[in-house]
Amino acid sequence: MFSTRRLPEAQALLNPAFGAYLLACSINAATKAGARTPLPWPSAFLVLPFVLPADTRADLPVKASRTMAAWLTEHPHHQAAFADRAAALTDYTRASLRTGVRHRAVEITGQGLRCPRAPRPATADYGGEVADCARRAALVGRWLAVTEPVTAFTLLGVRP
Repeated sequence: MFSTRRLPEAQALLNPAFGAYLLACSINAATKAGARTPLPWPSAFLVLPFVLPADTRADLPVKASRTMAAWLTEHPHHQAAFADRAAALTDYTRASLRTGVRHRAVEITGQGLRCPRAPRPATADYGGEVADCARRAALVGRWLAVTEPVTAFTLLGVRP
């Protein structure tokens, strides 16, 4: 396994502040979609495994007109790798959630997670990859807003 000390790109992607920003983008999109309810807590653990791996992110659709189930049917190789990626990113997701809560970018309510304020949109000033991650995180949030957590976890082969 590679040390992140040798890979500055990995350090940047696995920075809890960046993870908190992506989670806030996803949670904000989820709460604006559908029934406008908070994102269920377990669903937050599905966001970063979709967004951080470049190969998965590149294959995500631009718009949420496709359902998560339909996309997974068309991309079985991502579905097969998802459980391992989710397990590998669990601690990072926890650290990112803690960072988001600490900096008031994410709130925990009795019904789930919500954003007290919309995250700033990522611009080209932050780099193309950051903006792409933020857009894809919002897409995943919209998917998770209309997919029950048990269904999403089952489709992805992940156990909470």
